[in-house]
Amino acid sequence: MQSQPRTPDPEVPAKATRRRFSAADKARILDEYEDASSIERAALCRREHIYSSHISAWRKQRAAGAPLEAKRGRKPDPQAVEITHLRKENANLEQRLAKAGRVIDIQGKAYALLRSVVGESADQLDLPPWNKS
Repeated sequence: MQSQPRTPDPEVPAKATRRRFSAADKARILDEYEDASSIERAALCRREHIYSSHISAWRKQRAAGAPLEAKRGRKPDPQAVEITHLRKENANLEQRLAKAGRVIDIQGKAYALLRSVVGESADQLDLPPWNKS
């Protein structure tokens, strides 16, 4: 009697995902770890499913003053970030300059209108310095 070959399980196993710790979780685990005895430290690592290398890395982050919520991956190019910031600032300043130009133009027209209402002709108007040609 031969046994029949087993057929593979058709279920696709779920893809394993990395466990991510929030900054609060890291701080809590570090505080517990530092207050614990060596046996309790091992139990803490088993309970939280972490290695001592995690603790070492988190300690270094904390000692360096870096946020515990550091993002993974490539860091943005600081020069590109500065260029983007300067372009936005330049666009904002150009808009403010255009608005200021419109305001000055309107002020000149209002000045001329008020002078003409008083009775002076447009030819005799003492134009403001920004409208003298």
